[in-house]
Amino acid sequence: MTPEDVARFLRDNPGFFQDHPDVLAQLRLPDPHQGNAISLVERQTSLLRERVKALELRLSELMRIGRDNDRLARDLVDWTKALLAEPDRARSAQITVAELQRIFGVPLVQLRTWGWRPHADEARIAYHVAGLGGPVCGSEIDLAPIGPLPADWGPARSYALIPLRHGDAPALGLILLGSPDPARFDASLGTAVLARIGELAGAALAAAETPPGESASPAAD
Repeated sequence: MTPEDVARFLRDNPGFFQDHPDVLAQLRLPDPHQGNAISLVERQTSLLRERVKALELRLSELMRIGRDNDRLARDLVDWTKALLAEPDRARSAQITVAELQRIFGVPLVQLRTWGWRPHADEARIAYHVAGLGGPVCGSEIDLAPIGPLPADWGPARSYALIPLRHGDAPALGLILLGSPDPARFDASLGTAVLARIGELAGAALAAAETPPGESASPAAD
């Protein structure tokens, strides 16, 4: 009889130890932690404790993630309220940057827009951003198409690039976030909140622009 035969027999006869309690009481297994022999019941209890501990750690991690998501959701609402509360649409760009730094605690924020009709010097950036399916994060993002950054961006070690879009129209700008913390905008992070920021900022900034085919003011009678 092989060990597999014994295991199969015990699985097929779950009442074996109930019918032979003396065998169960005499079984001894090596303790994986101490090296001493312990009873089967003690070993099962030890395994259950380890499983409970692993579940508690997993639950703690899920609760932490839930708290982080709640905080991000509240921050996103507060940022959106700040945009909506600004009556002067021309100040949308300034509010977008200032509130991102204040509410989300992002040390470095740069906003670049080119509206519905990018100029020649903006076309390269617009073309690069148009090729992005959504926000991108990481420390190895190619920033060359965006052009040189100010000197205060020298300490930045991770970045997030957020295209600004409104509806199905081409991107009308971008938001670049930077942090000296390499993990702040790690490439493995989710970008759902960043995508919502791009949509909301794009809608706010689009309201200050004149869409193609429309005049900036009503025609005179």
